[in-house]
Amino acid sequence: MSQIKENPALVAAQEAQRKINEALDAGYSFRLEAGAGAGKTYSLVAALKKLIDERGSMLVRTGKKVACITYTEVARNEIAQEIEDHPAILVDTIHGFCWAFIRQFQKAIRDLVSEIDDKKEKIELGGGIGSQLVEYDLGFFSVDEKRITLNHDDIPELMAMLLAKEKFQMLFSEQFPVIFIDEYQDTNRKFMDAITEFFLKPKTGPIIGLFGDHWQTIYSSEYELAEYPIEEIAKGSNFRSAPAIVNVLNTLRPELPQAVSVPEAKGEARFFHTNAYKGGRTDELHSKEDLPSDLARSCREELIIRLQGEGWDLQKTKVLMLSHNVLAIEQGYPQIAELFKRHTEQFTKKEDPVIRFFAEVIEPICIAYSSSLYGEMFKKLGTRPAITKHEDKMLWRRDMNQLLKLRNEGTIGQVIDHLKTTKRPLPSDRILRREEEILSLMDTPEAEWSSTLQRYNKLKKIEYKEVIEVTRFIEKQTPFATQHSVKGAEFENVLVVLGGGWNHYKWPQLLELLETKKLNRANTKGFYRARNLFYVSISRPMTRLAVLATQSLSDTALLTVSNLLCSASTILAGSRQL
Repeated sequence: MSQIKENPALVAAQEAQRKINEALDAGYSFRLEAGAGAGKTYSLVAALKKLIDERGSMLVRTGKKVACITYTEVARNEIAQEIEDHPAILVDTIHGFCWAFIRQFQKAIRDLVSEIDDKKEKIELGGGIGSQLVEYDLGFFSVDEKRITLNHDDIPELMAMLLAKEKFQMLFSEQFPVIFIDEYQDTNRKFMDAITEFFLKPKTGPIIGLFGDHWQTIYSSEYELAEYPIEEIAKGSNFRSAPAIVNVLNTLRPELPQAVSVPEAKGEARFFHTNAYKGGRTDELHSKEDLPSDLARSCREELIIRLQGEGWDLQKTKVLMLSHNVLAIEQGYPQIAELFKRHTEQFTKKEDPVIRFFAEVIEPICIAYSSSLYGEMFKKLGTRPAITKHEDKMLWRRDMNQLLKLRNEGTIGQVIDHLKTTKRPLPSDRILRREEEILSLMDTPEAEWSSTLQRYNKLKKIEYKEVIEVTRFIEKQTPFATQHSVKGAEFENVLVVLGGGWNHYKWPQLLELLETKKLNRANTKGFYRARNLFYVSISRPMTRLAVLATQSLSDTALLTVSNLLCSASTILAGSRQL
């Protein structure tokens, strides 16, 4: 009789789940640290199902709920489906959860909003705060005589401010005896600080379960593990990747070793560099010693052909670009990338108000209109227009058709001018304010304008088509990807391209510091930022991993590569230029 082979990853997962169950039974908070491919969501759902089985009826009877706070809508939907939307569990995103709680306390919100320093100017311009209704629907902050609309980022901040008050701590704890926070490492820092300060440190209030991995912190500016005074439960499993890839991850992260699911599974992990190239390289502030962009592209294309010849199925391969300049050219927004090259997060994270307005308001409106989804369009507009006669309908159609035409043929500035005229919709307050500032400076040389206004004026001259493409990139609709679009995802094969062009990521330096460990005040934050992104990137594949570095690497950096990949580094020298 053949012996059933043990699944090492499953054994490790069961041990972690046992510790979670013990914590819940004992009534104390915990943090599950689950590395890439460990099955974090499975553990979270299993814990929710345990609570449903043991406390579900009582929670429903008493009107209380277990809160499960997610970072994304996708995660929310996945978890809600797994627990069949049980009435004892509230699953929502951080913004949805916080707004559902704080919206009950309108007067308290109005008082807190007036305390936020960067709101005071808008509050004064809007006539001050009285008894207006506070709403959260448009995604940007505004005040008028009837209502106050909150910015996306205001919601968790106001929740944190509310939790600083003992009255609301008690109400919160009474309503939610257990709270799970998914992707705790990326959850709003002020909200997490409030949870820590008012519940975890004094060991009062709800049982808090944190689920995540601080090595996968890539959305926030905090890259090291925050201090949480609760038990850590390590989940040392990897159900995703072949042993060849998990070995690389374990070498990179020895403090959280992972057991594989199928020890005999075949796979590969390889590294390619371009040190053999002796021609000219880049010498820009954020792109040192890289291949020229056209050569970097041909180098990558030739490597893909080579990998295909060695058995890679390109239909099951993801090319993960960590060189934004190359990606921008290929995706069709080179001028936007060039304009924001010193602050890429201004467009990649929609921190620039113009990019945010177009990506979150105009593009969804245009897509909805083009698809005849008029209800969705008006929902994005935040209001339903007064269409009382056929002429009104024709005017709307005329203005929207013109917007679509400008979207494909005009500049960003022409689209803004059109919206100012039609007010369908009116540009955001920040855009209108910049328009007014430029108007007041017409007699002043542009060189004397603020850098913000100069950049805005340059942005207006760029073809709007680039906004369409950059929005597709931001919203993860492109065949290529960067870090934000692959976190949590998995693919059969992954090619990771490390190059210059990102102001926050210095790959040669990362590889050197992994070997020397010489961290200091100047390089520590950059090290953790790059290390986390590198970890997220190389942990996506199930079977095959290849890494291509287009920047020149030192001997120290190559030593790191050899240690990580067991001396399997390969010199890329196939193209005629190398």
